[in-house]
Amino acid sequence: MMTRLLYLGLALALLGCGGDDDSTSDNTDTPTSSDATSQAADMGNDEADTGSSDLDCGTTHVVTTTDDTADFEAYMDFAPEALTIAAGDCVTFEMSATHNAVEVSEETYNNRMIQALEGGFNVTFGATGTVKFDEPGIHYYVCVPHVRGDMVGTITVE
Repeated sequence: MMTRLLYLGLALALLGCGGDDDSTSDNTDTPTSSDATSQAADMGNDEADTGSSDLDCGTTHVVTTTDDTADFEAYMDFAPEALTIAAGDCVTFEMSATHNAVEVSEETYNNRMIQALEGGFNVTFGATGTVKFDEPGIHYYVCVPHVRGDMVGTITVE
């Protein structure tokens, strides 16, 4: 009898480890985290470069990543999270090994999804890349594995 209760308790504990899934959508067009990570890592980008000297930039701004685990609360962010630049300026993304920066649409950004913007920039995990912004507008980007934790950023080009 005791063995059955032990197995029952173990089975219930394992069922509880399944997580909390509030999703009710059966949308198969949205890639899973692992699919999007592979997809983002494979994307090429003609605008990204390893240095700003070849791009004839006005001013070069730098975006880095932060990992703050103080008080046992993991907090990951782009620094700065919001950046305003002039047309013709460049942004150098300095990504740590666990973060990337992938440009997404406004809708994808607002819904914290991971669908890369076709033709957008992509700075892969652990890489440094420079992107020149010539046209006014707002560019939205996310860290693919951490987008649901609000690791997102914007670049406003004036």
